[in-house]
Amino acid sequence: MKNIETTLFYKDNFPEEYVITNEEAVALIDYIKEGATEFKIDGDTYENKDLSSISFSDINYKGEMQSIAIQFSNE
Repeated sequence: MKNIETTLFYKDNFPEEYVITNEEAVALIDYIKEGATEFKIDGDTYENKDLSSISFSDINYKGEMQSIAIQFSNE
Protein backbone atom coordinates (compact mmCIF):
# COMPACT_ATOMS: atom_id res chain seq x y z
CA MET A 1 0.00 0.00 0.00
CA LYS A 2 1.63 3.22 -1.20
CA ASN A 3 1.52 6.28 1.02
CA ILE A 4 0.48 9.57 -0.55
CA GLU A 5 1.57 12.99 0.67
CA THR A 6 -1.57 15.09 0.98
CA THR A 7 -1.43 18.83 1.61
CA LEU A 8 -4.33 21.03 2.65
CA PHE A 9 -3.86 24.69 1.71
CA TYR A 10 -5.85 27.11 3.84
CA LYS A 11 -7.13 30.48 2.69
CA ASP A 12 -5.63 32.25 5.71
CA ASN A 13 -3.27 29.82 7.43
CA PHE A 14 -0.22 27.65 6.87
CA PRO A 15 -0.60 24.40 4.89
CA GLU A 16 -1.20 21.15 6.75
CA GLU A 17 0.37 17.90 5.55
CA TYR A 18 -0.83 14.33 5.97
CA VAL A 19 0.26 10.94 4.70
CA ILE A 20 -2.62 8.68 3.69
CA THR A 21 -2.85 5.50 1.64
CA ASN A 22 -3.40 5.58 -2.10
CA GLU A 23 -6.83 3.99 -1.59
CA GLU A 24 -7.82 6.68 0.94
CA ALA A 25 -6.62 9.41 -1.43
CA VAL A 26 -8.60 8.01 -4.38
CA ALA A 27 -11.73 7.74 -2.24
CA LEU A 28 -11.25 11.31 -0.97
CA ILE A 29 -10.77 12.71 -4.48
CA ASP A 30 -13.90 10.96 -5.72
CA TYR A 31 -15.86 12.14 -2.66
CA ILE A 32 -14.81 15.77 -3.21
CA LYS A 33 -15.57 15.55 -6.94
CA GLU A 34 -19.09 14.31 -6.10
CA GLY A 35 -19.73 17.66 -4.38
CA ALA A 36 -18.87 17.04 -0.74
CA THR A 37 -18.62 20.26 1.28
CA GLU A 38 -16.63 18.67 4.10
CA PHE A 39 -14.45 15.61 4.57
CA LYS A 40 -12.35 13.82 7.18
CA ILE A 41 -8.66 12.95 7.34
CA ASP A 42 -7.31 11.07 10.35
CA GLY A 43 -10.55 11.75 12.25
CA ASP A 44 -10.39 15.54 11.76
CA THR A 45 -13.16 17.24 9.78
CA TYR A 46 -12.32 19.89 7.18
CA GLU A 47 -14.72 22.19 5.37
CA ASN A 48 -14.08 23.22 1.78
CA LYS A 49 -14.97 26.83 2.61
CA ASP A 50 -11.86 27.08 4.83
CA LEU A 51 -9.48 25.73 2.17
CA SER A 52 -8.12 27.14 -1.06
CA SER A 53 -6.96 23.74 -2.37
CA ILE A 54 -5.84 20.21 -1.60
CA SER A 55 -3.03 18.34 -3.35
CA PHE A 56 -2.03 14.69 -3.64
CA SER A 57 1.47 13.74 -4.81
CA ASP A 58 2.33 10.66 -6.88
CA ILE A 59 -1.06 8.98 -6.67
CA ASN A 60 -2.21 6.03 -8.75
CA TYR A 61 -5.55 7.43 -9.88
CA LYS A 62 -7.58 5.53 -12.48
CA GLY A 63 -4.54 3.48 -13.48
CA GLU A 64 -2.19 6.42 -14.01
CA MET A 65 0.55 7.75 -11.75
CA GLN A 66 -0.02 11.49 -11.37
CA SER A 67 -0.14 14.41 -8.99
CA ILE A 68 -3.59 15.92 -8.44
CA ALA A 69 -4.68 19.25 -7.00
CA ILE A 70 -8.25 20.34 -6.40
CA GLN A 71 -8.96 24.04 -6.05
CA PHE A 72 -11.98 25.09 -4.00
CA SER A 73 -14.22 28.03 -4.80
CA ASN A 74 -13.05 31.40 -3.45
CA GLU A 75 -16.58 32.50 -2.55
